[in-house]
Amino acid sequence: MPSPNVIVFYPASFWGRGSGETCYRICSHWPDQGLPVTVHTAACLRPDPAGIMAPALPAGLPGPMRRRLAARPRIAPFLERRSQAQALKCVRPGDICYFWPGAPIEAMAEARARGGRIVIEFINTHVAHAKRILDVECDRMGMPHYPYYTEATLRQEGDRVRQADAIFAPGPFVEPSIRESETAVPAILPASYGAFQPPDPPHRRPGGTAGRPLRFLYVGLIALRKGLHTLMEAWRRAALPAELWLAGPVERPFASDEMRARLLGDIPGTVRLMGLVKDIGRVYREADVFVFPSLEEGGPQVIYEAAGYGLPLVATPMGGGWIARDGSNALVVPPSDAEALAAALTRLHETEDLRLALGAQALADAPFYGWDQVADRRRTALLDFVGTGA
Repeated sequence: MPSPNVIVFYPASFWGRGSGETCYRICSHWPDQGLPVTVHTAACLRPDPAGIMAPALPAGLPGPMRRRLAARPRIAPFLERRSQAQALKCVRPGDICYFWPGAPIEAMAEARARGGRIVIEFINTHVAHAKRILDVECDRMGMPHYPYYTEATLRQEGDRVRQADAIFAPGPFVEPSIRESETAVPAILPASYGAFQPPDPPHRRPGGTAGRPLRFLYVGLIALRKGLHTLMEAWRRAALPAELWLAGPVERPFASDEMRARLLGDIPGTVRLMGLVKDIGRVYREADVFVFPSLEEGGPQVIYEAAGYGLPLVATPMGGGWIARDGSNALVVPPSDAEALAAALTRLHETEDLRLALGAQALADAPFYGWDQVADRRRTALLDFVGTGA
């Protein structure tokens, strides 16, 4: 039996970063693996060597013009609607219609009416689950609740699940979050996210940090959801003669000076706020330990990236994804526990043998999460789901 066609509904534009880049990294491997796929999107502002993109904004326009048009608030919604219409015209009975967050419920219903099988991507845990976690933490910290989790978003999440025939759940907490939040749950397909595997990862040796302080690295949004308040409190408690590098932009709710100060507290001189870093590979190479104390995640890609550079991992269970294993390649600590996190940071600062052993194992585990491997496992899951086999 031939493989079904996969029609991807990704309504926003592909800018070469974020969830669009994740989608591309997965789907671009499928044609060579025998699975036909077309990705319908508003605009594609990244190269498309796999030839899978079908943007609503013509790809033949000059790049600067495409960027200007895709970024205009009045034009973007038109492009999204046009992309959706183009995708729906392609749906034939038996096709897999693969919806990423942001696609309208109405498009899912019409794709189903045309005979498509509806598969949706859950980037994070169910919004009801995420809201419960973050509301508790915001209350504990005396901060306003996150503005993203409203009655409307809760209803929309439930509607997405009810329209789906199957769900890709990219992290260990995604499936349980769906099952605890919904009364009827479709098929859950095993999945993960992945990371670029550097061809020449650094080989960390004893004494490799001689002459400079140890460097602890966090990569991601500067946000309460990511546990930055806990990390900063742990760093102040540990008071290590080391450096903490924070690479990433500040999340919008904490963009003001007041809210950022409430989130981070007093910032010691050993902390380096790097902002958004273009060459993140260089930063991974220059670091010694990776820290990711997130409160809520679906499939945290940065943990796989860090492993690919041979960094020992310090993470919460949510922040560790599928890869972090306590005592093997990571020290896993409870969420919101500054004391436990400070102890883990101190332990790795003081024990070079442990750092090297955890990092070596992380490097050995990382290739399983290369994008080609991740894509092939998802391809197999899709084919098993529709009954055509691998």
